[in-house]
Amino acid sequence: MKNNQMSQLTQTAYYARKFIKLSLIGLLAIIILVPSVKAFGKYWRKTHPEPPAPPNAAFGKIPSPKFGSSSYTAEGLSFQLQTAEGNLPNLDTQARVYFITILDSKFFDEEKTRRKADSLGFSQEIGKIGATRIAFTSPQTNATLKMDIIHNNFEISYPYQNDPFFINQSGPGQSQALKNVQNILDQAEMWPEDIDSQKTQFILLKYNQANQKFVIANSLSESQLIKVNLRRTDLDNLPIMPPNPDESNISFIVSSSPGGSKVIFGKHIQYPINYEKWGTYPIKSSVTAWEELRSGQGFIAKLGNNSPKSPIIIRNIYLAYFDPETPQSFLQPIFVFEGYNDFLAYLPALDPSYLE
Repeated sequence: MKNNQMSQLTQTAYYARKFIKLSLIGLLAIIILVPSVKAFGKYWRKTHPEPPAPPNAAFGKIPSPKFGSSSYTAEGLSFQLQTAEGNLPNLDTQARVYFITILDSKFFDEEKTRRKADSLGFSQEIGKIGATRIAFTSPQTNATLKMDIIHNNFEISYPYQNDPFFINQSGPGQSQALKNVQNILDQAEMWPEDIDSQKTQFILLKYNQANQKFVIANSLSESQLIKVNLRRTDLDNLPIMPPNPDESNISFIVSSSPGGSKVIFGKHIQYPINYEKWGTYPIKSSVTAWEELRSGQGFIAKLGNNSPKSPIIIRNIYLAYFDPETPQSFLQPIFVFEGYNDFLAYLPALDPSYLE
């Protein structure tokens, strides 16, 4: 009887030890496998993302972007591809198109325009320029302001040819120049909310009195003025490009002088993007865009230090949005071709069948 009990206890202990051992193995397997399965699932979703919904073309066919005038044409230019990868990039197959709020003549408000001009320091009205603009002057600086009475976009010009007072001054530093521009726009409540200050471009300038033109200065000590180009914040991880990369749609040339005379030139062109109203459209392939550029269809935003008689080396191709300086109803994607020696060209990115 005792032997039977001892045998049963031994068997119970054996199975208990085995159960504990298997439980520990199972627990260890769970500890190892669960994170591994989760990591694999995360990797799989990253490398095999769900395809995007088909483009909805919410606005139907839309007009091609109007890039404006260029001093050069792509026709007759030749190009060579020398990207870091050695080939054309694989870019997104679709992108958003955003609606731009363009006001019409019923939004004319001449009194509002006069108030804006006065807040900028231009209290003396000269008269109308056409149907939609009014010219003003500043009694203190003799600078001229031209402002449209619909969107209140404007241009400031100072008669520096007759009074280059800044030639014996050093230009302001970057932070001071940006602060000056922001103060000017804040006075008129016109500082845009979608400006990315970190993307601001600063260009040091000096004045060539012989030909009455501004040229690039090599250092702050050599500069007399500074150009401040404001850029919009990236949208959908794409940069927003102006027609002229050397002069954004909001651009000022400022001196270190106090008061209103600090602005030698300024322009503010901003059409509000409706970030809530958009549609998705198919994008042409980079192969198609490359062939269109080679066939002379691109807009040359900047020829740079390149000769039209020699092949232009293209080192980078990417998508961006085009920020128009004339009233256009849509913010739409474009191809950007960057080349050596500061070359830059644009092409519409939407599938041509969706463009008018």
